[in-house]
Amino acid sequence: MVDNFSIALTHALMAIALWRLLHRDDLDHEVSARQLWQQRRDAEAAKERGGDA
Repeated sequence: MVDNFSIALTHALMAIALWRLLHRDDLDHEVSARQLWQQRRDAEAAKERGGDA
């Protein structure tokens, strides 16, 4: 009984993890790490310029 429960529990947890991974919004967008870094850097630079004025 415990063996069946543990197998069912682990499979259910893996199914939930798979469901959450497949329904992520950023799954459809391929952004390289460098591009993401540049976007963050530009956003921080714009924030700093706006704060000094």
